[in-house]
Amino acid sequence: LLDESNHVRIVGDVICVLVLHLSHSFKFDILISNLLHSKYAYEYLIRLILNVPTLKLTLAELIVRCSSNDETRYHILYTFIKLYPIHKLRLLRLCHQKHTLLPLILDLLDHSTVNILLLILSNSKQRTWFKKYQTQELVHNLIRKLFELYQKKQCSGHSILKITAILHVYCNVKFSSDEIQQLLNLLLSSTIDVTLGLCYIFMIPSLVENNEKRIIEWFTSTISSTSTDDKLLMIRLFCITNYNEPLNVLISSILDFPCRIDTGSFHQSCLSLIQLIFTNDLLVQRFATIKITPNLNSTIKTKHIPAHFICYLLSKGLCNEHQVQMSSWVWSQMLQCKTPIHPIMLTLINELVTTIVDLRYAWHLAPIDTQIIREYLSLSSSNDHIPTKMLILLYLLTLNDRATGNMINRYHHSSKILFDLLPLPHLVEQLTTKDYDTIAPQLGRLMMEQLPQIFLADHALYLETDSQLISLHHSHKMDTMEHLSEQLNKTLINGISRKQADEWRRRWFRVYAFRGQLLTLKTAQILLNNNQLTYDDLCADPHCLLRFSFQLYNYPSIIQIVLFIMREVLIASRHRFERIIKAKPPSQQTDLICIHDVKSKQLQETLIHAQEALVIQILLDVLHQYKKTACLPAYRELQGVICSFVHQMFITNPVLAKLVHFQGYPSDQIKPLIYSVPSMHICLDFIPQMLATNELETQIFAFELLTDLSSFYPIRTALLVVKLALQVYATLLRVLSNDDRLRFFSRTYKFLTHMSSIFPPLTQNSVYVLQQAIRTCSLAPSNLPQLKWTSDSLGRPRRIDI
Repeated sequence: LLDESNHVRIVGDVICVLVLHLSHSFKFDILISNLLHSKYAYEYLIRLILNVPTLKLTLAELIVRCSSNDETRYHILYTFIKLYPIHKLRLLRLCHQKHTLLPLILDLLDHSTVNILLLILSNSKQRTWFKKYQTQELVHNLIRKLFELYQKKQCSGHSILKITAILHVYCNVKFSSDEIQQLLNLLLSSTIDVTLGLCYIFMIPSLVENNEKRIIEWFTSTISSTSTDDKLLMIRLFCITNYNEPLNVLISSILDFPCRIDTGSFHQSCLSLIQLIFTNDLLVQRFATIKITPNLNSTIKTKHIPAHFICYLLSKGLCNEHQVQMSSWVWSQMLQCKTPIHPIMLTLINELVTTIVDLRYAWHLAPIDTQIIREYLSLSSSNDHIPTKMLILLYLLTLNDRATGNMINRYHHSSKILFDLLPLPHLVEQLTTKDYDTIAPQLGRLMMEQLPQIFLADHALYLETDSQLISLHHSHKMDTMEHLSEQLNKTLINGISRKQADEWRRRWFRVYAFRGQLLTLKTAQILLNNNQLTYDDLCADPHCLLRFSFQLYNYPSIIQIVLFIMREVLIASRHRFERIIKAKPPSQQTDLICIHDVKSKQLQETLIHAQEALVIQILLDVLHQYKKTACLPAYRELQGVICSFVHQMFITNPVLAKLVHFQGYPSDQIKPLIYSVPSMHICLDFIPQMLATNELETQIFAFELLTDLSSFYPIRTALLVVKLALQVYATLLRVLSNDDRLRFFSRTYKFLTHMSSIFPPLTQNSVYVLQQAIRTCSLAPSNLPQLKWTSDSLGRPRRIDI
């Protein structure tokens, strides 16, 4: 009945009456679907919409949602929108959401629906939907409508460029000559941003063909009359350096859709165009317009930042050629850095330093003003800005590392002043975090080469977290350092309690994290009562630090601080020797250069070892003297502090152990050292060399040392050394004069009597040598040591007591 032409009018009226009076009984989606299958669906539905106006929008939306008879639905909705234009945007948006009736969206394109078209073309899935309907005629009509809207000022030039660029890149649309001229006229108009226009040319390079002169004139006039956008300079940079990936990212962000440059013949013409427009002179002139990136860190989403452009200017030497100062810009960017550190900052600082010390140019960039850095570090607000301080340290160390000739002393002197204001130990601690991964390898290497003294593990072990002290401002930390200095002065004059001394030690290590060498120097000045003392003086003569009042040894907590400073100064002194030798000009004769280097190295090592051994000798003598006057608990506590220092020195440089023991020290300190210095076992390696010397005192000291070492370390190495020592002992008894034999035996007989209990297999050898000693020394029985054997049986001796 619905398909009968004679009953269309009557059936349509019946449907309208039924829907009007019995709307609650209808399922409209089923009704609409069934009507759309009729040959006269258009007549029925238009009649229904006109006669039941209260349901017209509901019926129109149901027509959109149906999936059958697209042509009929197109005509119905087209008529509906013409009748009720107020509902146009709503229905077209619904078509877009349901991915249906694309021709309706394109045919009704106007200023209100251009955004719908942009959404369709910007989405990869929806572009596939668009390509199903794509024809050459449809595309040309679409472009024609867009330009008509543009002329009526109902569509922006940016939207037209974006739509046409997507059609060309993703839909393989080829534009006609008329369309190219229209696009070029739009591109070169005053309404289009020059950066957007340049990116558009990269996407559609065919625009450049036969229009190169016109484009160059437009770009040149536009750039000269307006301030250059940072992104425009970045495009130029990426083009001439062939950085295609960041260039694609930058152009995608400007055009607002993902795209890739086609590296074809047309692309080469675009690159030539870029080089003609952006000369080196223009790049340098635009330097003043480059803005600082605020809060620069590696998590920012922007892949193109002005620092890339500055790095290019520095690396090409354009700043030196055109005499453009760059240091102030780099300093401003350093102040705006946050964690995690952006990788470009490492490159930027390296390029800046390279340009400063570059000898190829007559004119050099000036380094960052030392006074500016000093003022910044002195401000209270700068104390907690660790990222900037880390970059300052990187800059100073890199500058010192790459300076040559007369620049070395100048930069080294200025850097030393600034190092005192930097919280170096705290920076070392922070450098291990992930926030500084980008600069940690280079900065760590430079710190080890130029400031090795700040890498003392002791500080990390002694440091206790104190959030209140760490959160103090710079001025309050200075007050804390002054308070510590005042307390130390009082200690030297009046003395303090052990509890106060321990508290002072804890606070000293906390403040050291932020004041570093400045606190070290202040403490040394008070200890030596010399306010004119400098850090270089300490490095030149480290053992002068031990010339304080002997009563200070009553405070092991303070001695712990002194020895910590001593280790720092010894490391700094070693570095100072190395720097002096490197700075000394080599011999002009090539055949003597190698010999000169070897002798310099040997001299350096000799001086360093003698200096460090002297410190240990002084401490051992102090311990020997302190034992005579102090009570046993106080002596044991000081012994623990000094022996801990000696152990650290031995494991850092084992040669020191050999040097100290060849020089000798009071015999009563041997056993305390063995029990308190875990590294004393290395002495077993060089005791044979001590036994082989021609000095009787050194040989006697070797036997005394071996006796106590074997008791504490009854190991295979000790057994082998003892076997050798027994042979040397027997030989010495034969070759020494009578007086020397008596002196030798009276000080070393314990070696013979103890070896039997330590190494039972050597009992027979020990007894034999002891008998030989009795004969050779002509000792009376009353002068012999009394031996008391303790054993389960005569065949298994356990111990010989004297």
